[in-house]
Amino acid sequence: MRPSRLGCIRFSVALQVRRFRADVRGVTAIEFGMVAAPFFIFLMGIMTLGTQYLTSHFLEYGAEVAARKLRTGEAQKAGLTLAQFRTLYCNSVGFMVDCDAHLLKIHINSSQRFADLPQVNCMTSGGDLAEPPGNPGDNIRTRAGDASNAVKVNICYDWQVGVAFWKTLWAVLNPDHAVADKLVLSTATAFRSEPYE
Repeated sequence: MRPSRLGCIRFSVALQVRRFRADVRGVTAIEFGMVAAPFFIFLMGIMTLGTQYLTSHFLEYGAEVAARKLRTGEAQKAGLTLAQFRTLYCNSVGFMVDCDAHLLKIHINSSQRFADLPQVNCMTSGGDLAEPPGNPGDNIRTRAGDASNAVKVNICYDWQVGVAFWKTLWAVLNPDHAVADKLVLSTATAFRSEPYE
């Protein structure tokens, strides 16, 4: 008895289905396609966070080195101007920080008591970095005061990551730093200057 044509078709379809199920070629490509996008987003996130922490470290290190000149009175005795102090900071901050005047602002405030030091807000209501008080040619004493004063140095930095994707990703990962479409990093150091006089 010859098998019917319909039976042959069923057998052929069943055979093809079994072959398809047993065929594992291309599974790796399909699996990679499913995990590639999350993997690369995660990788870019790690790179962004690493870059942010490295930049923050350089900002803090530069602030400590430059502020030491104020704490010991070295900057005041030398008669440095605010512009020269900025140069001193930029020379010690490292390669990760762009010292362009539009991206980096240094606020120096002094008082007899720490409680009287003003609160510094890095951003204006218009979304720009706040300008520090004083003119670049002013003597550093006009902002840092004299011996035994309480001094606070605030550094505000508009972090230009350079890649729009990174900026968007960072704003998602850490929305606290995303202010007015800017990624602002800041550091501060406060101390009482030594009685150098």
